[in-house]
Amino acid sequence: MSPPKVSLAGKEYKDNLEKPVFDEILPEKSEASDFPPVINVQTERRAWSLRQQRKHQQCRRIACGALIVIGVAVAALGTMLLVLHFRHQRKSWECRRNGLPETVKVDADNKLIFAKQYHDDSSNTRAMEVLHEYDRGLIAYKDIENNTCYIDRLDEEFEDGYERWQLYEKNEHNERKYLKVISGPIEIDVIRHIGDIHITAHCENAVSVWVMEIDIQEVATDMEIINI
Repeated sequence: MSPPKVSLAGKEYKDNLEKPVFDEILPEKSEASDFPPVINVQTERRAWSLRQQRKHQQCRRIACGALIVIGVAVAALGTMLLVLHFRHQRKSWECRRNGLPETVKVDADNKLIFAKQYHDDSSNTRAMEVLHEYDRGLIAYKDIENNTCYIDRLDEEFEDGYERWQLYEKNEHNERKYLKVISGPIEIDVIRHIGDIHITAHCENAVSVWVMEIDIQEVATDMEIINI
């Protein structure tokens, strides 16, 4: 007896049966495949070499600029030092004060300026030796004729005094100073203590007193005034 034949033709799925669904749908094949980039080794090496050259050139430019700035600074500093060195090389010169000759001597190492004015009968000018002691901030007017040393405070720096006395060489200075005596004779120990060796040596064997410079409007009859 032969088994029964079953025909599947025309058989439909039942309503409660679902058609098979694939979890993943394969991507469609692109029309053209993306090929990996072609790397030219020689081109990369040349680009790297050019980058290195640019870096080296930039470094050289920076280094050259820095060297130029340093060179200019060193040259300026050298010029300034030479100016400062040679500006105080002059040790003495002549100038004129109130029409009379005056001798100036400079000791830059000890910051001293010495000025000597000569006696003149026509203008009633005394022979005076003046020492500017910048380290101690003192000025001592030594009257040669009456052997008296008038010591006052010096409100000036050595550089300013040096420039001022150099100007007097070309331009005559016409000035009068009025010194008011404000003390009796100063003991030698006080002069040594306050004035140190240069003021002490300048006023040696002379009577020393303290004075202060005042304006002519301040002069009074009861004052002892020294007119220089």
